This record gives sequence, C-alpha cells and structure tokens, in this order.
Amino acid sequence: MNTTTIRSIKINPTETITTLDLNEASIGADIIAAIRCRMFDVVGLEDEIDLFVDDEGLINGSTLNLPATVLAHRLGSPTVIFGTAIAVSVTPDGETVGLTDTQLARIQQALAQKPDTGTIDTLVDSLSPFPTVVSMLRNI
Repeated sequence: MNTTTIRSIKINPTETITTLDLNEASIGADIIAAIRCRMFDVVGLEDEIDLFVDDEGLINGSTLNLPATVLAHRLGSPTVIFGTAIAVSVTPDGETVGLTDTQLARIQQALAQKPDTGTIDTLVDSLSPFPTVVSMLRNI
C-alpha cells in the first residue's frame, strides 16, 4: 500500500518552525493532532499556500502566534493567529498537497526577514487589542 505524505511546515507560537510530513489518508486527523485543537480553520495565503489554524484559538486561551500572524500578513491575509499553525500547499481545486521547494523557501524567507513598514502598519491595526505586542512591533 502506497502512502502519500504531504510536506508541511509547523509554526509554533514560540517561533519553533519544523517540517512535518502529514499522511494524505488521515490529513484531517493529523492536522488536529499537530495543532492540538478540536476544529481547524483554513487561512488562504498567496502562492497557493494554506495555513491550517485552531478555529477556537482566540477563545480557548491559545498563545498568540506572532510568526504565523506575520507570515499571514506578508502573504496577503491580514489575520491574527493563535496556537500552532500548519502551512501546506493547495491545488486550484482545493486539494491539500505538499509544499513545493519554492513555497517552502517563500515561507522561510517571510519568517526570517524583518517585515516592511506596510506590513508592520497592518499588523499594528490587526493586533490593536494586544497593546504589548503592538509596542514590541514598533521596536523591530
């Protein structure tokens, strides 16, 4: 029996970023286990990249995930993310597939670089309910 693995990146709120192979046959269960959530939501980013996130992250006390939030803002979706996020690729018809080398490099680059002024301004707006984070962003 041939098992297809889906190359993804797991982004923890503590800035630990690891590559994760998900099993195509049990993708939903694998994502729930990796994020440690009951339900997940999908945030669509540029370049056919999807972020799987905890749908209840804001209300269940999950930690603000600043790296994933910055990534989402840099790749066209100004969303605040709580808890662990999983980045995967998506086909035009919505099927979850493994990240390509180009997508992996784009994510790593977006996470490694200091956000530009426009991205910081959008982040400040999105994160206005979190003044401590906003003051930290103003200082990077």
